[in-house]
Amino acid sequence: MRSQINELNGVLTATLSDSLTFADHGLFRKLLEDVQASTCLQCVFNLSELKLIDSSGLGMMMIAIEESKKNGWKLSVADANGPVLQLLQLSRLDKLLMQ
Repeated sequence: MRSQINELNGVLTATLSDSLTFADHGLFRKLLEDVQASTCLQCVFNLSELKLIDSSGLGMMMIAIEESKKNGWKLSVADANGPVLQLLQLSRLDKLLMQ
């Protein structure tokens, strides 16, 4: 997983690229720490460049949902497509994360 973070008008956007798998757990935790450290109350994971997500990646998304609830910031995903969108829909995480 690679990520690029931008903040604009109180919204933190993290563009995730490549894949989100078990091997990316440490990087994803660091990303969540960066979100926490920001002053933004809204975080958007832009998934337009994410090509693959596995069950561990879905679990990481669930961790992000819990962290957002626990720490008072809103989380959503944007621009998921292809297999990533299909897996989000199959797991019904799209109902929790997509606007």
